[in-house]
Amino acid sequence: MKFNRKKTREVVLFLIRVWLGYRMIGASYSSVIDILFHPKERAFFEKWFGEELHFPMPLLMAFLAKGSEFLGGVFLIPGLFTKASAMLVGFTMLVATLTANLGKDFTIDGGFTISYVLFALVVILEGGGKYSLDYFLFRRKGDIKMSLKST
Repeated sequence: MKFNRKKTREVVLFLIRVWLGYRMIGASYSSVIDILFHPKERAFFEKWFGEELHFPMPLLMAFLAKGSEFLGGVFLIPGLFTKASAMLVGFTMLVATLTANLGKDFTIDGGFTISYVLFALVVILEGGGKYSLDYFLFRRKGDIKMSLKST
């Protein structure tokens, strides 16, 4: 049996993309629901993003952050608009690392968010791969043609 480097690369890209998407959805779904429908939780996010993180318009910023995680994850799993979704997730996780996770819990929370930034960077640079909707929807003669075209 011969080792197929290209096929292995495609499988690894698929696994990174799906894992990152799954983790983003898992980390954000309940927060998005809480911000929208639960006043007590909404107050928690407003306090956290406003008083602790010092963001302007804290509730809006919390919703944008958690909404970006969720939406990015939803698009990453099937590999649709993959690079743009990875940019959204990567930027959100970078901001989370720099603002919320550079304190005493850096080794725990910061480790997760830095890992997510690195996974997103791989997807940004490599795209969704052959096992993505982008590949099936936007390829032309074997090349992926998208608005965020690889150089």
